[in-house]
Amino acid sequence: MTPELPYASETTPEGLARLIEHIRHAAGQGDLDPVFVRKLAKRIGKEFQEMKAARPGDAGLAGLESGIEALLLAADSGHGARLTKSLQRLRENEGASGGASPASH
Repeated sequence: MTPELPYASETTPEGLARLIEHIRHAAGQGDLDPVFVRKLAKRIGKEFQEMKAARPGDAGLAGLESGIEALLLAADSGHGARLTKSLQRLRENEGASGGASPASH
């Protein structure tokens, strides 16, 4: 039985930065589901941590952490925007149906 080799990421810091930017842009445009973006950000964060552990002191990793945080922020604001739109639609529907909801009685 051969021992398993430890995982070594082949992802470059530049590639990860470009991926973060593409996802952040698409999320900002509303093209990606915020829950999906949050899951991607968590996975990217894990990849970043593995890269940091394998390449201590690598200057190419600078800025990636703030990029991941910006991605999470984009997911949160996208989620907030969806909640706001849903609330607005609920209010519009209440107004169209007479304004009273069963919960308000």
